[in-house]
Amino acid sequence: MQFEIPTTLLGCRLVNVDGNKYCSVYTGQMPEGDNANNFRGYEVTKLSADPVVFDQLADHKTPTERRLLAVLKMAAGGKSQPYIVGVVPETKTTTSTSKPDSK
Repeated sequence: MQFEIPTTLLGCRLVNVDGNKYCSVYTGQMPEGDNANNFRGYEVTKLSADPVVFDQLADHKTPTERRLLAVLKMAAGGKSQPYIVGVVPETKTTTSTSKPDSK
């Protein structure tokens, strides 16, 4: 089951190890609760991602609000963690500011 994660996307990294590609996505959020007193700026999270995500973020330059598609994958100790499988395309909204000619 896929779900969306709305987040501040800080960056994406692709590495090649012995012919295998691995991708990581770095996100940030303002700390809340007990952690808020121990942070300055963003609390950064590193998430594993499918290598296709790197290509989907070819236009990424600066931190932006994005929605990531994720699935839950099994992790060590019988726990599960999000695995990013895609990026929700940004919708381009166009606004027309031109006025009709008045003749």
